[in-house]
Amino acid sequence: MKDNVKKELEALIQEQRDRIPKLKREVGSFAYYVYESSVKEGYIKWRENAKRFLEINFTGDSYIDDFKETCDKKITPNQQNKLLAILEAFEKYPQVIKNNKVLKQSANINIHSNISSTNTQSQSQNQEIKILLKSLEDELSVSQLKELKLVVEEENGDLEKAKPKLMDKIKSFGVNVASNIIANIITNPTIWSSLG
Repeated sequence: MKDNVKKELEALIQEQRDRIPKLKREVGSFAYYVYESSVKEGYIKWRENAKRFLEINFTGDSYIDDFKETCDKKITPNQQNKLLAILEAFEKYPQVIKNNKVLKQSANINIHSNISSTNTQSQSQNQEIKILLKSLEDELSVSQLKELKLVVEEENGDLEKAKPKLMDKIKSFGVNVASNIIANIITNPTIWSSLG
C-alpha cells in the first residue's frame, strides 16, 4: 500500500475512533442514538469521504458494498464500530478481494429482464420513500417528527396549506437540519445514480 494511501486510511480510522465515544443514547418513545449536530456534520462528511476513498483505492473489493450497506443503516454503536472495523480490515489486509456479485448478476440478466415495468416502478417508488423516511429519521428526533405531523393536522391534512408552516418549523429545528436532510437524500447511492 502506498504511503499516502496508508496515511489517509489511518486518518479516516482515527477520526472514527475519536467520534464513536461521542455517540449519545436518546430515549423517547423508543431509544435511539445520535451525534450532536456539529459531530453529525463531521460524520456525514467522513462517511462520504470514506466511501469515495475505498472506491478509488480498493476498486472492486467486495467489502466496499458491505461498508456502503452499513453506512445506510441507522446509527447505533454496533453500526459505527462495524464501519471502523471494515476500515481497519482494509488497513491490515490491503489486498483487493474481488466482488463475486458482478458474476452472479450477469448470470441472472435474463431473469431480471422479464420483470414488468409496473413492478419495477413500484419497487423504485417504495425504495425512494424508504430513503426519504430514513433521511428524516436520521436528522430529526421523534418529538420533531411529531411536531411536523401536528403542523399538518392543524391544517386538517391540507399539505399545500401546511407547507409554509412546515418550512418554518423545520427552520426552527436549526440551520443545518434541512441541508443535512437534503444532503442525506442526494448522497444516497440510489438517488445519486438517478440524478444523471
